[in-house]
Amino acid sequence: MSGFRFARPFAVAAVIAVFAASASAKCTPIKVPEPARGLEQFKDYIVEGKYKLAMLDFEISDTAKQQLAGGLEALAPDGFTGCTTIKRARQSDHFISEVFMTEGDGTVLYWTISGQIVGSSFRMINFTYNDKFEEIRGLIY
Repeated sequence: MSGFRFARPFAVAAVIAVFAASASAKCTPIKVPEPARGLEQFKDYIVEGKYKLAMLDFEISDTAKQQLAGGLEALAPDGFTGCTTIKRARQSDHFISEVFMTEGDGTVLYWTISGQIVGSSFRMINFTYNDKFEEIRGLIY
């Protein structure tokens, strides 16, 4: 019986650790090259459906930001249930590009994003998304 008491708390702790780890990471990460914290925040906002927050670091007009956020809200009003980082490239210590994929409610989107790294912040320069894998296939090989 004492083995049961030991195993049960251990199993509960293991389950809690798994849930805590999955709750803290919204997009399946790539460790090398090192991620940019601001870019990871952008992906978290996208997954959570917080599109207006995701557009804050994009240096375009407020009207353009609202249009982009509105388009995403129409496509996936509640955000996404999954996100996978496919490829990351650091062109320098100050510039990064990624390809990632989001999915939810039968919608799969492939994203490309590039931007400047300034300390721990990310200044978005460009991003695209679409539902055609063919559009990004050449970027990942």
